[in-house]
Amino acid sequence: MSHAAAVLASESTDAPARPSTRLVVVLALLAAFAASMSVYVAATHALSYHARDEGPNASYAVSLHAGDLPTIDSPVALDRDRFPQIARGANREAFDRHRMIWTANHPPLYYLLGVPWVALADAFDQPQVLIVGMRATSALAYGVLVFLVGLIAFEVTPRRPAAAMLATAITASPAVLAVAAGFIMNDSVAVAASSLTVLATLRILRLGVTRNRMIVMAAAGTLAAATKAPGVITVIMCGAALGLTLLLRDRTWKGFLRATWLTAIATAVPGLAIGWFYVRNIVLYGDPTASAALLERYQRVQVDTWFEVMTAPRFWHGWYDHLWVPLPLRGTGLHWIIDAITLLALLGLALGVVARLRDHGREHGLVVSAPRVPSVATVGLLVLIAHAFVIIVNLAQFRSGGGNPHERYLMTIMPLVAIVLSVGLLAIVDAVPWGEIRRREEIAAAIVSAFLLGMAAATFVVWMRTQIHLGLDRMLPEIRPLPYMALGIGALCAIAGVSLPLLWRPAALERPSSVRSAADEDQHQAKALANY
Repeated sequence: MSHAAAVLASESTDAPARPSTRLVVVLALLAAFAASMSVYVAATHALSYHARDEGPNASYAVSLHAGDLPTIDSPVALDRDRFPQIARGANREAFDRHRMIWTANHPPLYYLLGVPWVALADAFDQPQVLIVGMRATSALAYGVLVFLVGLIAFEVTPRRPAAAMLATAITASPAVLAVAAGFIMNDSVAVAASSLTVLATLRILRLGVTRNRMIVMAAAGTLAAATKAPGVITVIMCGAALGLTLLLRDRTWKGFLRATWLTAIATAVPGLAIGWFYVRNIVLYGDPTASAALLERYQRVQVDTWFEVMTAPRFWHGWYDHLWVPLPLRGTGLHWIIDAITLLALLGLALGVVARLRDHGREHGLVVSAPRVPSVATVGLLVLIAHAFVIIVNLAQFRSGGGNPHERYLMTIMPLVAIVLSVGLLAIVDAVPWGEIRRREEIAAAIVSAFLLGMAAATFVVWMRTQIHLGLDRMLPEIRPLPYMALGIGALCAIAGVSLPLLWRPAALERPSSVRSAADEDQHQAKALANY
């Protein structure tokens, strides 16, 4: 059975309950590499207002510090003495509508995290502390997101640790997202919280319901819904997946009551905690996200119908490629590398599906019944696919209404993209008759990860040089060494992360001395990995 076929099959009871220390270290090292690029961005541009979004985002935190919950009509912070960067940026805007906290349609969690930075900026009379601090929060959250994607991949493929490593490297590889996470944006915090919700859900489905796991799921869902509107979608879908799967496992009346109660906990806790904010948006603006009011305010002109945007392959393909290809490198042919990797992964997935269907047919021929409930892998992939579909539909509506697409909006679907690509690429590796299958996967994952991280580093260097050439790479003299130290540490982490699987080979993966059939070898390795 191929890797992709194994993913689609029911999980084995021999799968390890948690990732090994070795795997966790690898995932953490790769996440640190991603965070280092974002930290560099957060510590540069600090003395000048850079993006139009940053002033309103920072002003949201300033308003909360003053005890006010802003609306989209609240003015940005214009106190030149306390916040000169924000004031200078606002004064450069030609229209008053760009001097408003239009980001006040978002829930307040990310901005509450910025309140301590406002207090520190005032205490030390250093306004740049607010800018760098809120950026650093976003940058570190991006590293957490990369790490969580690896853990989600492990829950989907617990007997294939290489898939978790490769998914983490894929998430860390788009330098464009690492740059975006270095600014005052709520995207990385929101996606990290949503990913934690998905992870908590899958752990419950794979390992069983416990009080602590339900607490983590409810808390993570609350964080996701309190950061950005797509988090509400995550909470609803994870709650539905939990309830339906538990109901399929126990179709008795008692099982129905239990599934309903647990679903209610997973969805009602976030709803009670932050639902008031979305009700407030409806009262103030007419819809939960204030999207119609914002589109009208900024005079967005409809460019296409929703259907035309949804069915425009060139638009979606270009947007996807731009995750890895920054503006200075567009037209260089780098997108062909991304396309080739993606097509290879899709081919591997197709081969896995065919193998799974063939195995299913053989089971029926032997009068072996199919599983009565979907596997955790299937549930996880379905949740990620459904969530990504809803996000894409919303993005299509935003685009058709005249909104400007930004690559960071696709950060939400990165868990699905990374897992699909990693599973598909390893399916190709599994088809190669060379060596022991688990070791082969680890070596291939390390090589592909090294390539992707090297590509990310190269594209990030191009971005850095562009900023320096434009005179935007400015730092305070007292912190000037720190961003470069962060990049150096990140590079060392990347090298260690891709080298560790090659140098540290667990005894559990030693090749058996006797020759086994494919089924026997899978069973042997599953039992070995239970202790891995």
